[in-house]
This record gives sequence, C-alpha cells and structure tokens, in this order.
Amino acid sequence: MSNTNSSQLSHDAWYSFPGEENDIVLSTRVRLARNLADFTFPSQSNADEAERIQSLIFDSFSSMENPDNFQTIRLSNIDALGQRILAERGMFPYPAYSFPWCGGIVRNDGKIACSVNYLDHIRIASFISGFDCEKAYLTAHDIDSSLQDKLQFAASPQMGYLTSNLKDLGSGMKLSAVLHLPSITIAKIADKVFRETTDTNCMVSVFFDPKEISASGSFFLIQNKNSYCGDEGEQLQNFQQTILRIAEYERGATMSLLETRPTRVKDSVYRAIATLRYARFISRKEGLELISRIKWGLNLGILSGIEHNELTALLYRIQNAHLLYVSRNSSLDFEKDILTEDAKIDRLRSLVMQEALSSVQIN
Repeated sequence: MSNTNSSQLSHDAWYSFPGEENDIVLSTRVRLARNLADFTFPSQSNADEAERIQSLIFDSFSSMENPDNFQTIRLSNIDALGQRILAERGMFPYPAYSFPWCGGIVRNDGKIACSVNYLDHIRIASFISGFDCEKAYLTAHDIDSSLQDKLQFAASPQMGYLTSNLKDLGSGMKLSAVLHLPSITIAKIADKVFRETTDTNCMVSVFFDPKEISASGSFFLIQNKNSYCGDEGEQLQNFQQTILRIAEYERGATMSLLETRPTRVKDSVYRAIATLRYARFISRKEGLELISRIKWGLNLGILSGIEHNELTALLYRIQNAHLLYVSRNSSLDFEKDILTEDAKIDRLRSLVMQEALSSVQIN
C-alpha cells in the first residue's frame, strides 16, 4: 500500500451541511464495534493474524455495491499532517496511527469512517450534521449488514456482540452527540442538568479539549455509558430523549438570560464581534470561544447573517492541522514580522474567521 498524504484525504465536509436541532446540536455519531469470529481481539493478535483480519475486511468493502465510494488506508501510511487532520475531524483517534496493523476505511462523502485492528477488528462510525440518531444508525447499520453477508462476527445469544470493552457488549453501539450549551453554563445549572443526564445511561465530557475541566466555548460531548442496556431501538430512543431534554434546558436558559440579563448578554456577544473584526492573532482556544459567542448571539436573536452549520464548519476549519495544511499549500504572504509557524497559524486563523464571519450583523 502506498504512502498517503493529506491532500488525498480532502473528502466533502459532512459537518458543513444543515441538520436537525442545529442551533444546539452540532453533530451526531453512531459507532458499531464488531469482531471477527475465530480470531483473537486486536490487543492479542500477532502480525500474521492482524494482516489476515485487515485483508478480510478490506476485501469485503471492495466487493460491496459501489466499492469506488470507499478508500482503504493503512493508517501508518498517512503522512503526519493527514493523521492530525483526520483526528481533528474525529474520524480516527491519535493512538490508532501508532499501531502498525491499524487500517481505515473512509467513504468519499466523509460520513463513514471505519477503524480496523484498533481496539476491535472493525469499528463502523457514521457521522451526521445536527441531531438525527436514527439516520446515523441506519447508515452504519447498512454497512454492518453488508459486511455480515461476507464476514462472521463474534456474538453470543446471551451477551450479544463480543467486544474488547465490556461496556460495548450487546449492541456494540456507541451513541455520541456534540452540544453547544453556553446558557446553562452561564446560568450555573449545568451541574444539575448533567447529573440528570448521568441517570439516563449517558455521560458528559468536554468536547474539543477532553483533558480540560472546563469546555472551551461550552461545547460538550454526550455519550451512552454502555451498549448492553436494552436493544438498539431502546438505546436510540433513550439517547434521543436525553439529548432533546438537554436542548430544551439550553433554550429555556437562553430566553431567561435574555430577559433578566440583557445588557451583560449583549456585551458578551458585542465584544466577540469587536475582537473578530480587529484581532490580528487568534489562538485556537480563543477561536472556539469567539465562535461560541457568535453562535449564542444567533440563538439570542442578537445576530444574523450566518447559519449554524456554517459555524460548525468553521469550528473544524480553525483547528491547527487544518490551518497548517492551508498555510503550507497556499501562496499567502504573511507580514514580515510573522516568522514562526505558530504565529502564522494564529494569524491565518484570524483571517479565516474574519472572512467567514464578514456577513454577521447586529440586529
């Protein structure tokens, strides 16, 4: 397999399209974990076995309907920048690139990404803009069903699908949604909302900076805790109810803040507009915060001139690897005193954001 560079991985950005509940929910992901019967889990596989597993899975995709829609990749063959870009998009986790037998399958529209020989033999991930669990599930399920025509997956009548992580036993399904929750954060009711969430077989974490205590821009990741409570339909229904309940909390808090603290709310949004218009350098963390406040301004009715899906796309465009790719593959002329790569990225981030948000208006 030949070496793959980042320019070969420029799939359509699924996150740039409109989606349901897009004012609060940025994206939905459904991931199905599967393992081949009669093979050990990846952590115990030897080189020959891992190569055999990868070959079987890659061959199964090549015999699917419209096989040209899928690109198979050995992850270690992707150049370093391409690895970072795909990781920023949530398609493959960083640790997977260091495993010599890890592979990946990406559909040309970017809405399907499958890791091979990482923690399980295959993990099928379906991405969709906004909130639509059922549609994301059906997309992943179609791939799963096609693979099962050619491969036998490890399963038990008592435990369901067998996976490397005990929490994934059963359906093998991990449900995820990225939410923007500035109002419940500012209103100091986030802890209450998140406690209720943990009682519904779901957990909450920071999205863009998972190692941080607080979320940059109030972006949070909501996931189901395990895959063995109920069947797929019950898990989907429970997750959908949880996400929609959180969204209603956020909308209610937004209206309450606009009614009780309008001056402070407007000051926060107006400051974001002023910074964006005149800043020459914007760090990644500040960029996330500024986009968060612009998105909040839309929900408050204070701003107009841009759509929520455009802001979601901008969140990915301002990530460091995405900007580094643009910097290295364009003829941009930076000011003479901007010499380091880090400075160029922060300068480019300000330019990208100013162009993307140039049509935003104060109502």
